[in-house]
Amino acid sequence: MESIKIRNRRKPKTAKIRCPQAPLAENFLSDFALGGCLIVEMPAKSDAQLLRRYAEEKSEPAFGEIVHRHADLVYSAARRQVGSPDLAGEIAQSVFIDLARKARSLAGSLREDASLAGWLFRATRYAALNLMRQERRRHARERQVMQDLHSISESAPDWNSVAPLLDEAISALDEQERDALLLRYFKNQDFRAVGAALGVSDDTAQKRVARSLEKLRATLQRRGVTTSTTALSAALASHAVQAAPAGLAAAWISASLADAAIKGGATFTLLKLMSMTKFQLGLGAIIVGGLTATVAIEHQSTSQMRGENQALRLQLAGLAADNGSLSNRLREASPARPVAGDQLRELLRLRGEVGMLREKTNLLARLQEENRRLQPSLETAKNQEVEAAQFFEHRQDIINASKQIGLAFRIFANDNNRFPTNFAECSNELAHVTNFTGNVPLDGFEMVNVGKVNDTYPQAAEAREQTPRLSPLGGWERVYILGDGSVQTAHSSDGNFEAWEQTNYVNAFPAPSQ
Repeated sequence: MESIKIRNRRKPKTAKIRCPQAPLAENFLSDFALGGCLIVEMPAKSDAQLLRRYAEEKSEPAFGEIVHRHADLVYSAARRQVGSPDLAGEIAQSVFIDLARKARSLAGSLREDASLAGWLFRATRYAALNLMRQERRRHARERQVMQDLHSISESAPDWNSVAPLLDEAISALDEQERDALLLRYFKNQDFRAVGAALGVSDDTAQKRVARSLEKLRATLQRRGVTTSTTALSAALASHAVQAAPAGLAAAWISASLADAAIKGGATFTLLKLMSMTKFQLGLGAIIVGGLTATVAIEHQSTSQMRGENQALRLQLAGLAADNGSLSNRLREASPARPVAGDQLRELLRLRGEVGMLREKTNLLARLQEENRRLQPSLETAKNQEVEAAQFFEHRQDIINASKQIGLAFRIFANDNNRFPTNFAECSNELAHVTNFTGNVPLDGFEMVNVGKVNDTYPQAAEAREQTPRLSPLGGWERVYILGDGSVQTAHSSDGNFEAWEQTNYVNAFPAPSQ
C-alpha cells in the first residue's frame, strides 16, 4: 500500500500533490512505502494576475496579497524621503488607494508575469514629493503670517493721515486694478469672488490687487505717508468700509425714485409721484379718468412734492448725524484689539497639533474597526487549528489501539492455528483491555471477513473502525486492521469505503496456486 505524507503544510496554496492512481492509504508498521508522492512547488500568482483579478472581480484577497507583498517597499521608500513614520504611513496609504483606483487601466497594460514593484516605487516617489511640497508651502505661509504680523505692528499707518488721500489715490489707478481693489477691500470679497466678478482666475485677481496696493502705497508715499503694502492692506481691511446709518438706505431709495420721476415730466411718471399722499392719489385718479389736468395743477403738485421731500431729507440728515455720533462713541469706547503675535503663533501651533491628533484618532479608529472585523476570522482559524490538532491526536490514539489489537490477533493465530472470530476470544492476548489510551473503546471496532482470513491472505482486512471520521482537512478516514497485524488508514471523499474494501477483502485476492 502507498503512504501519503504532505510535508509542506504551511503553504497549502503553493503545493500540488501528484500521486499514482492507487487507493489512498497509510501503512504505519513499515518504515518504507511501496508507492510515493511527488510534491511540486506551484508558482504563486504574479502581481499582474492578482491586480487583474481585483480589477475584474473586485477580489479583496487578491488586492490584500499585493499590499502584503509590497507594504515594506512602499513604507521604507516613503520614510526615507519624508523622515516621519506618520507621514510615511499617509503616503503608503495614498499610493495603495491610487493603485486600487487605477487597477483596471493598469492591469490591461501589464504583462502576465509583470511585477508592480517599479510602479509602486515611482508612485511613492511622486506622492512623497507632493507631500513635501505641500509641507514647504504650509511652513512658508506660517512664516509669512508671522512676518506680516511683526511688520504690521511696527509700520501700521495712521488712518487719519491715509483717509483724506485715499480716494484720490484710488482714482489714479486704472480701471481693472481699481475694480479689483474695491471688490477685495471695500466689498470684503475673497480672491475667488473677485476673479469671478472680473472674469479672470484667482491668481490673476490676486496679482491685480497686489499691483493696485503697490501703486496706492507709492502714491501715498509721495504725499508724505510712509507704509508697507502689508500694513496698508491691513489698514484697508480694518477701516476702509464703515456701516451706513440704519434707515438711510430706504430714504435714499425713495428720494432717488422721486427725483427720477420729477425729471421725466410724463403723465405716467406724474401718477407715480402723486401716489405718495392721499391728496395726490385722488388727483392722479382724476387725471387718469379724464386727462383734463392743466399745466398749473402739475406745477403746483410738483412744488408741493419737492417741499415734502426736502423736509424729509432734513429729518433723515439729522438722524444720520445722531447715528454717526453714536457709532463713533461706541467705536472709541470699545477699540478693536488685534491678536498679538505670540498668541497667533501659539494658536497656529495648537491648530497643527489638533490636526495631527485628529489624523491619529481617525487612523486608530480605522485600525480598531479592522481589528473588530478580523477578530471573528481569527477566532475561526484558531478553532479550526485546535480542532485539527485534536483530530490528529485522536487518530494516532486509534492507530496505536489498532496496532495492539492486530498484535493480539497474530498471537492468537500462532497459538491456535486460526484467527479469532470475535474480540472475546483474544481477551487474554489483549490483557482484558476494553478501553485503550486516548479513550479509544474496544467496541469502537468491528470484525470483518470472519472465518476467511488466514495466512494465505495476510493482507486481507480482519477488523475496522465501526464509524468513519470526518477530517478537518476534508474527506473521511477509517482505520483497518489487516491479517498480518499491520494497520492501514483508508481515505474517502464522500465517506463510502466500498471501493477500498473490494480491493482489500478476501474475495479480492486470487486463489492460491496448487
